[in-house]
Amino acid sequence: MSDAHTYNLDCQKCQVQYKLDDVAFDKSCQNKHTFLFMCPSCGDYKATAMTNIPQERWSEFVPADELDDLLARHAAAMKSH
Repeated sequence: MSDAHTYNLDCQKCQVQYKLDDVAFDKSCQNKHTFLFMCPSCGDYKATAMTNIPQERWSEFVPADELDDLLARHAAAMKSH
């Protein structure tokens, strides 16, 4: 498992940063909320638990106009269980 502070957002094949494709909030009691990434060059997919990337790094791949909404949705999802 990757260290949360050094989670690699780069496609190993293309050497470019993955782009956020989607976010999945776990509706079960597991709280396994997930980021889904796609490489803009080769189309490779990568998924990781939101907890693997510290919230202070989310601004690296979440557009600024969507970050507050994502943080609020994540906080609500964490409280719902």
